Amino acid sequence: MFVLTALSFIIAYQSVISIPTQQGEKRRSAKAGFLFSLIYNNSGYLLLQITQRGDLAEYIALVLLPVLFMGLISLIRQPDSKKWWWLPITFTLIAYSHLLSAILFALFVMVILGLNYHQLNVLKIERLIISGILVVIATLPISLTIVLANHQNKVITPIVPDTLQNEALKPDDLLLNALNNIVPDTLSVVNLGVITLVCLFISFLILGSHDLLGKQLTWIGVFSVFLSTNLFPWFIFQRTPLHVIQFPWRFIGIATFCIAYVAAKVLQSLINRRCALLLVFITVNLVTLTYMHNFTHNGNQIIAYHNVKQYERIATNAVYTDYMPSQTLAGMDPVANFRKKSDIHSHIAVVNGRKVKLHSNQIKPGYNQISYQLTGLNAQRVNHVTLPLLNYGNNHANRSIKTEQTNRGTTIIIFHPRTNKAEVTIYLK
Repeated sequence: MFVLTALSFIIAYQSVISIPTQQGEKRRSAKAGFLFSLIYNNSGYLLLQITQRGDLAEYIALVLLPVLFMGLISLIRQPDSKKWWWLPITFTLIAYSHLLSAILFALFVMVILGLNYHQLNVLKIERLIISGILVVIATLPISLTIVLANHQNKVITPIVPDTLQNEALKPDDLLLNALNNIVPDTLSVVNLGVITLVCLFISFLILGSHDLLGKQLTWIGVFSVFLSTNLFPWFIFQRTPLHVIQFPWRFIGIATFCIAYVAAKVLQSLINRRCALLLVFITVNLVTLTYMHNFTHNGNQIIAYHNVKQYERIATNAVYTDYMPSQTLAGMDPVANFRKKSDIHSHIAVVNGRKVKLHSNQIKPGYNQISYQLTGLNAQRVNHVTLPLLNYGNNHANRSIKTEQTNRGTTIIIFHPRTNKAEVTIYLK
């Protein structure tokens, strides 16, 4: 994690100083890159991903966002340079890291292109088409897997009535939680963080002094914050493909990037002395230090970084039905059971019609496979065991074990064990 965080600082810095400038525009200095990297990586939303949520996939996508932006602006301003290649390369990497972020960032890219359509010419459009084709080809393994899996089994998507509207943030909570630099203990208190909030006010107050791109990013940042709240009528989009974003507060990631970029440009011209820059550096890091202290001491229960089992417990305690086979909730009230702990979450198997709780030492997960230590079997007889394992039609075991999908989307195995104990390994085709 330390290496990944350090890389994030380096990537953010290098991306900003590599963005080509327009004629007459002041060249971005190392100071601007430093300030952007400092603000962006110490923002509340990025800290949330590597602390409370532990969402490395979305964090990596956010780390790559500055590179994506650099490639996009390079295509618009200097299509003859090779920097535009970073646009398709980075977008592909983001898609493989976190597909939902790729969808949101695609919207961000389209907004930037729409606002700067007057700068597009034949060469730039050709570069955009090439970028699109390369991304489509490079992400075929993902898209084909999704299409084929959904063709075999429809999956549960977060389409419970008013989910988007309910998951959106309350404006007053968003503001107060950011001012207090709250470490979110639930997803309803996700916030910008005090550093990003202060930068937003600074950027917005001197909006008139920004260049065209700065003004565009300021308004995009403000609108992204608006999109994260329940002021926006998300219920309209509940039955549209946009519902796959699950949480409207994901737009805070785009808002954070825009605000950090504009604030870095503003502070670059305001901070003329090294002592002032050092003061900003110390202040920002003190705020982050307090944030991390509050995280590790949340609820007066210190999180031990060396205790791997503690992190495993946090990760495995989450209860969702998102993307399970659709038949998992067949005949159930989706609103009541959308996040209700089921037998699958509780690791309950059905051995010859009898429910059995499987303990952690009986379950051994691996790459594309999982093993179960089963007891209480009928020796030398045919056994039917329903495992707490989702089956999208691709699960299989060795030749002596027949594997099928149940009407609840789980895995049933039929086999003839020699004793009343057996280890069964299920593989993913």
